[in-house]
Amino acid sequence: MKTRSLLLSLACALLLAGCAQYDNQRGVEVSWRESATRDLVRGQSTRADVLALLGPPSQVIALGEETALYYLFEHSEGEGLILILYNRMRINTRYDRAIFFFDDNDVLTEYATQINERD
Repeated sequence: MKTRSLLLSLACALLLAGCAQYDNQRGVEVSWRESATRDLVRGQSTRADVLALLGPPSQVIALGEETALYYLFEHSEGEGLILILYNRMRINTRYDRAIFFFDDNDVLTEYATQINERD
């Protein structure tokens, strides 16, 4: 009876333990890497050009007479081991960002894109 109880406890512990997969995406799909440097020209491109090329931004920022369109995409992937007494998670998060500045005539004055990867 004691062996049966021990085996039942062990089976329950194994059922409670498990592996986990993690995948999370938030923000605007990344399309600025290729198109921003190829299709946009400082001093010529307009806000309408950027919106037509990239779609709605994550955020619009008012800066006095200037405005900025901010695009952000976050993607996290990971894996883990979940046990009763010990848990381990490993998550890799990647941020793709782009920001576009416009003067009071909606002409592109400056922009920057960056990809930041973290382990």
